[in-house]
Amino acid sequence: MSRFNGAVLEGGTDATIQEAYLPVFHSNDNHAANLLELDNGDLLCVWFSGSGEGNPDTNIVMSRLAAGSNTWSDPVKLSDDLERSEQNPVLFQAPSGKLWLFHTSNEPHNQKTSRIVYRISEDRGETWSPVEVLSDGLGIFLRHPPLALKNGDWLLPAYYCRLEGHYSVVLISSDEGATWTEHEVPGSIHRVQMNVVELDEGKLYAMFRSRQADRIYTSVSQDYGKSWSVPVKSELPNNNSSTQLVKLHNGQLALIYNNSTMERDQFRWVQRKGEFRKKPLRTPLTLAVSEDEGNTWPYVRNVQMADLEYKESEVGYSYPSIIATRDHHIHLAFSYLRKGIKHIRMPLDWVKEGQ
Repeated sequence: MSRFNGAVLEGGTDATIQEAYLPVFHSNDNHAANLLELDNGDLLCVWFSGSGEGNPDTNIVMSRLAAGSNTWSDPVKLSDDLERSEQNPVLFQAPSGKLWLFHTSNEPHNQKTSRIVYRISEDRGETWSPVEVLSDGLGIFLRHPPLALKNGDWLLPAYYCRLEGHYSVVLISSDEGATWTEHEVPGSIHRVQMNVVELDEGKLYAMFRSRQADRIYTSVSQDYGKSWSVPVKSELPNNNSSTQLVKLHNGQLALIYNNSTMERDQFRWVQRKGEFRKKPLRTPLTLAVSEDEGNTWPYVRNVQMADLEYKESEVGYSYPSIIATRDHHIHLAFSYLRKGIKHIRMPLDWVKEGQ
């Protein structure tokens, strides 16, 4: 595990990118990274780490790449509920400067008990307030961070895992997180892990993971997220795994996703309780750019392909996070074979230059 030392180095044969393998907190399972650039230029990465997803020793951890540094710090633990599994963390720095950490928490291997909890830091993540419950929604989950809208509202995408189906909602706060109202996305059964950007004032664009492992689905709101169109199938593939979308400084959209789908029979066989079933591939990991608000995606370039280690651990490269930093670079973080979190930094035009 020596390569998981946090050192930011040139990315092999491509001198325009830098890569780092973040230090590992727990060697068994590391997943669901989320990146944030702070107002002072520090980069933060949070994820969940433990003996296995859903186990009670799975907790939220955070590593920091301080501004001007070339090494990610050793991760520190931000949750420690001995009776619950903590998962899917997201970070949000409010306009006031306060740093929020949201994540889900459920009884071991029982999605029906999942709730959203949060903590607040007044000093950019050095110290944190006690844990508070935001929503005890019986099966509610997170994957993507809140969005501060131009009208001052905060919008937090969420989804429910319930017996009647998995579907998406948004939580909206008009009082800086003191209270939240829930708005369901119509026709969103099987469409989860909603990721939202604001295209124009009041006009929001969302992408969804599809439980059917076919395509990424999209939806639009014209009223700051209070109502949504029924999600429709896009041209982009989905493997029933998380994607993430960001609006760049020039107004274009950048998407990180697995270029894989059951529509193309891209699967592997897995065995569970003595039975074999098909599981969609989580490789390659691909970056795409749209110049027309997500209508088309003409620029596509693979970020991570299956390497020799993949032969021994076919869980793949998944749950990516993407941000555009003030120095006009794109940063990615993703689960590298669940062994740890990999970070990549690249110029904004990296995708187009590779065409």
